Amino acid sequence: MTETPFGVDPVQRRRLELLAGVVQSELVAAGLPVVPGESLAETAGAVVAVDMPYLRGVLVDWREHNLLLDAAQDAWGDDPHHEGEECAAFSRLTSAIGEAMAKAMQAILVAAGLEVARTDNDYAPHELLITRRLAQSPWRARRDARAEARSEKMGAAWNERSAANCPNPDCEVHGPIRDRDNTA
Repeated sequence: MTETPFGVDPVQRRRLELLAGVVQSELVAAGLPVVPGESLAETAGAVVAVDMPYLRGVLVDWREHNLLLDAAQDAWGDDPHHEGEECAAFSRLTSAIGEAMAKAMQAILVAAGLEVARTDNDYAPHELLITRRLAQSPWRARRDARAEARSEKMGAAWNERSAANCPNPDCEVHGPIRDRDNTA
């Protein structure tokens, strides 16, 4: 975690950092490459970051691979007024990729139980804003339920072993466990 800027609520920022982790794991579970918002060099995929300094939610956008970005920059550099067909083709391609990935990521995140909206950011026209988790995703709910059941089973096994090895079978710790297990 980086230093919180002056005037930014650290509790709200921490809540959004946790939400960003949920967003990242949902996109990864869907099979998408995910790039933390702080490291954009030489990467492609979903870019996930807390909306700083406004703390409105978690921002998600798509970053194309450098192969495409470098070629587009070269074309735009050769045509500074962006009037040629090559620049138009790169604009169509990058816009189509951004729109397709925004729709896909929005569908994935909504199905995973997150509240998602567009940001209406002119500089990032396909950017999404995730504001909260409405429900737990099915894979996470199943994983958590299995972990809880495993933990309870292990706890019961340890309690049973401890009770069996207890030198005083009527002690306060193990007596009620034996009584509870024998009444079933």
